[in-house]
Amino acid sequence: MEIFELAKLLGEAIKKDIRLVEFNEAKIAYENDAALQGALKEYEVQQEALQAEMVKDDRDLVTIDAINERINQLYQEIVTNSSFLRLNQLQLEVNELMNEVNNTITCAITGEDPKTACTHNCATCKSSCH
Repeated sequence: MEIFELAKLLGEAIKKDIRLVEFNEAKIAYENDAALQGALKEYEVQQEALQAEMVKDDRDLVTIDAINERINQLYQEIVTNSSFLRLNQLQLEVNELMNEVNNTITCAITGEDPKTACTHNCATCKSSCH
């Protein structure tokens, strides 16, 4: 079997992994969360308004403070939103899965496990080889 055929099979298998299934479901929930999407859009608009005010020669500090306060409120609303938190957590799990897959492939190619390979920096070592 050719390398790219195997890669396609691997991709299809990874796609079926529960972590990817849940991630894709969380992504849909994130995109369909009206409150979150509204906050994200307003956050972007407020950032643009802040930039526009900051470049003015006659900056209005009261307006800048008000925009900054609103940006901070929106930020808190966004980062505490359950859809946002779930998607971020699942993204970490997917990243971990992909790192494990890449490490497995690297180990198969080189014969060395990248997780235990010597970095010549004993502070990063999980072994007692020196």
